Amino acid sequence: MRRYIIIATAILAAILVMSLVKAWQNRRARLRGEEPDTQLIGMPAVVGALAGLAVFFLGAVLLERGASGPPGKYQPAQIKDGKIVPGGFDDSADGG
Repeated sequence: MRRYIIIATAILAAILVMSLVKAWQNRRARLRGEEPDTQLIGMPAVVGALAGLAVFFLGAVLLERGASGPPGKYQPAQIKDGKIVPGGFDDSADGG
């Protein structure tokens, strides 16, 4: 679930930053009496992409810092005497 929150936050941050930079550029162009730039990939896209990547990596580091593995050691399913023995976690082993 954490990864989806991180990805969604990064995408939203990138969109927000791109929109703000584009609005700022349009406002400055209008104040100078120029036509706003309409190119598709420009500074807003680059800045927004960098902001999205920064939020993604920062979120991944901060949210996963306190996470740990499941307790115990995982034993996969095995075949013994022609029958499948289900796997599971062995609580006696240290998995942390």
